[in-house]
Amino acid sequence: MFENDDPFHVVGRGFSRTGVCKGDESSVRMRSVANCAVCFWMSLALGLCSSLYARVLPDSLVVSKIVVVGNETTRDYVILREMSLKVGAPLDSLAMDLDRKHIYSLQLFNKVDLDYTVEGNQATVFVRVSERWYVFPIPIFGFKYRDLKKPFYGAALIHQNFRGRNEKIMASAVFGYDGWFNLAYQNPKLTSDDDIFLRSHVGFSHVRNQNTSEGEYDQRVSAGSVTVGKRYGLYKMLLGFAGYDQWEVSDPQPGWTVAPSGKDRFITLGAMFLYDRRDIREYASAGEYIAIAVTKYGLGESDVNLFRYGIDVRDYEPLGNDISICGRIFASFLSGGISPTYLHEYFGHSDRIRGYYSTVLEGEDILGSSVELRAPILKPRYETVSIPFLPPEFSVWRYGLYAGIFADAGTTWFRTDQVLEGSWYAGYGAGLQFLLPYSFVLRTEYALNQHGRGQFVLGFGASF
Repeated sequence: MFENDDPFHVVGRGFSRTGVCKGDESSVRMRSVANCAVCFWMSLALGLCSSLYARVLPDSLVVSKIVVVGNETTRDYVILREMSLKVGAPLDSLAMDLDRKHIYSLQLFNKVDLDYTVEGNQATVFVRVSERWYVFPIPIFGFKYRDLKKPFYGAALIHQNFRGRNEKIMASAVFGYDGWFNLAYQNPKLTSDDDIFLRSHVGFSHVRNQNTSEGEYDQRVSAGSVTVGKRYGLYKMLLGFAGYDQWEVSDPQPGWTVAPSGKDRFITLGAMFLYDRRDIREYASAGEYIAIAVTKYGLGESDVNLFRYGIDVRDYEPLGNDISICGRIFASFLSGGISPTYLHEYFGHSDRIRGYYSTVLEGEDILGSSVELRAPILKPRYETVSIPFLPPEFSVWRYGLYAGIFADAGTTWFRTDQVLEGSWYAGYGAGLQFLLPYSFVLRTEYALNQHGRGQFVLGFGASF
């Protein structure tokens, strides 16, 4: 439930995970990868060349007061800290629109509106919110790695806005594919005088291996972690991470763990810089996202002794009429000692190449790129429904429909390989992307790989 608020996404196990496919590759494969890269960098160039402008309202109106309306639970400061508009600043309609999107991206509200009243050259800005339901003693059902063949189920108690401070508390017990027990707490602002972020987590799970070329086996995992970070302004955050992991297999085999006993225990330390200027995080159409991370696995006498370096760059450029061109390039590299399979990188799980959606590619390092054109069929809108016994927190529905045209490319490799001599994979296609209430995104797509073989894709959440 914290996926959009988890700033350590790129620091943990990496960008993805199983079975390396190698062999002779035709020149068309390399051209497909090159085309995807060209499209990505063209979208970045478009963003650099586009002009920036601000629409200042007539007579240089000045903000004299900001009033929040409708927040029966959420504290005012949670909303105000997401705004670029401040008391004493000129009233700027472009800033008002961006602030509305930033507040909505908290995922605490069904709807956010900003308007103002004028007296002389003074403007009072009103922020009107419709709050969501925050406490969910709910059943859990889903699909691991978005794979319909890997269902899981269970129950959780989740509070998405504890004390009205945007704090998150979750306890969950899940069975089925890769079951787990998990406790987590997240606080984006510890005190009123700082901008310090805190997250803590402890969990126990049974995790199936992702390198399917070696068959399937269970891994028992115990893990705990603490993340502390500081936010600088609206868009930048610097974080530090410390954790402890234990991975155990009952039938030790070479490569499954580093320790011959089949049980790896190690401390994890990490750091990350995050720059996030996306307009709406659940489905962005403007802005940028950059994450740079380094993680150290194992200290002292630990059998595990590895470094992982990761970078993830995304750009979302509006073209007008709510159409946008979006690009992403990401990479993760491993260095150090022997690497167990659970610290490898994979396509086919968390990260996928459409056209090879279920194909599992394994390596110690990974490189991927995507470009996507998003065009509205039904622009996001709101519907107020009245159903007996339905709490008001469920009465405002936001929904929309977009068409998407995309291309993906990527590869994985081991440190003993030459990356340009390995197998590159690429796919392209089109589909429909449904924006549903409570920040839920559903994608139905058809993709072709570079050999012309097609597949239907059912995806959850925006592709990036």
